[in-house]
Amino acid sequence: MNHSAATTRVPAPRPVVSSDSVARLPRWPLWLLCSAYVLPGFIGRDPWTGDGPTFGVAWLIAQGHSSWLHPTLWGHPMGGGWLAYWLGAFGVKLFGAWLGAPAASRIPFIALLALCLAQTWHAAYFLALRDEAQPVRPAFGEPVPRYAYARAMADGALLSLVACLGLLVRGHEGTPALVQLTGAGSLLLGLALLPRRSLACGLALFSGLFALGLAGAAWLGLFAALLCGVLLALPVASQRRGLPALALACGALLCVAVLVHVHGATAARWPSAASARHFLSVLAWFLWPAWPLACWAVWRWRASLGAWHVLAPLALGLLCLLSALLSRPGGAPLLLVLPAAAVLGSLALPVMRRGSLAALDWFALMFFSLLALVVWVLWVALLTGVPAHPAMNIQRLAPGYHAHLRALPLLLALLASLAWAAVVAWRAGRHRHPIWKGMVLSAGGVTLVWLLVGTLWLPVLDYASSYRALGHDIARTLHRERAGPQPRVQALGLNPAQQALLGYWARIDVLPGRGAEADRARYVLELSRGGGSDGLAHGVLLWRGHRPGEHDELLRLWRRGARR
Repeated sequence: MNHSAATTRVPAPRPVVSSDSVARLPRWPLWLLCSAYVLPGFIGRDPWTGDGPTFGVAWLIAQGHSSWLHPTLWGHPMGGGWLAYWLGAFGVKLFGAWLGAPAASRIPFIALLALCLAQTWHAAYFLALRDEAQPVRPAFGEPVPRYAYARAMADGALLSLVACLGLLVRGHEGTPALVQLTGAGSLLLGLALLPRRSLACGLALFSGLFALGLAGAAWLGLFAALLCGVLLALPVASQRRGLPALALACGALLCVAVLVHVHGATAARWPSAASARHFLSVLAWFLWPAWPLACWAVWRWRASLGAWHVLAPLALGLLCLLSALLSRPGGAPLLLVLPAAAVLGSLALPVMRRGSLAALDWFALMFFSLLALVVWVLWVALLTGVPAHPAMNIQRLAPGYHAHLRALPLLLALLASLAWAAVVAWRAGRHRHPIWKGMVLSAGGVTLVWLLVGTLWLPVLDYASSYRALGHDIARTLHRERAGPQPRVQALGLNPAQQALLGYWARIDVLPGRGAEADRARYVLELSRGGGSDGLAHGVLLWRGHRPGEHDELLRLWRRGARR
């Protein structure tokens, strides 16, 4: 009887760590890692289709061609992402004269991604300071310092967030999704600040609901306010609930006002079996490696699921996961799960066996080293034509591109590769095992590959993805036509991103779709797929073109009138 009870007893949830496990991660390598992760992808490129609509609306607002309170893209309302448009417009107004509108519009989003990293670090830090999250006090020897342990856990959470594959592309686009991500991080930070800092907690909670409500996620903000209200009502929260409750009420009212303004429109839908399977497949790589760590943490701390340091990130993460499941297909809604998943994942680091962490390290070492080698080999093939087969494939995807050796990107790529070799050598060394050590290779490998792509491969990617050349061709054609400084052009078949980018680069006034005003425009820009034409009954073809490698999407510029 006693033997059966002993075998089924739930293991003690609090970890047992030594003083060596809370060794401090030096700040300058951490800051360097975060900088190398945040900056590539934002700088040195034109707007692409992912962030094209946001940039187009922000540029129109900054130029006075769109209202701040009713953002439009060439006269068509763009619901949901007000805060993202405002931030981009502020960037254009403040820095556009020095950096140009595309680069200036991304400065606020660089700050948002850095803010998300800081929010995740501080959320894990304050949650780890709680008594129930602290490690077991050793019977012999010195106790583990409370703040050193919290700092080590926060470093592990930050490295887990940086290592997540889904944050790479989506997190480096100036879109409303990045604003929503910082909103979710702010909510997590607000919950973590209880009960120590009631005022800061209220400000963080309101900021999170404000960001969600004004960035296209008002329904999620409303349900998040209700969830946080339920959590605050629990005895485990604290007795200092006044300011946080007031902040939640104000944030909920804001979300309700936004929903009333947009007439309660929502894209929520119950997924089919096929879409649910697709969602799970995307989830598996999007949240890697945070999701297996988070699952293990929930299992390992299952006897303390009611403890605040487990309950708060778990409840918020599940709400964001459900919201992503009910949203339209795509990876953007899953971004909001990342901060909570990273914090939960950090709870697994002090209780995982060294063999499991070693397996994760070996996977990161082999995968990212091989991927970095592929990036280098393809770059050499692009530059020299050797190996021949990869070089031909690249030319097929980006015909007409001529590679040039650029000293600064090459130097940065070499330094990043040397730093990766140094990190691998350090990780393989026989020394103490701090809590955050198991995530160093995963975070460092992601940053290495991202930096290599953002330095060596950015020119060819920008060449294949930018609409700058097409826009300039259209502008020169209209200039020869003496169409005026801001000619009005009807756009047929173009999506919002193409309308925004071609309108900016060609300096034209776009009139999308059919309508009385658009049909009176002298010029028509149409996109035909597969070589066909939506066609004008009468008109003169002035220009045709397409992006490199996009032969199936042909742009034609017409002038209305009799054929010659």
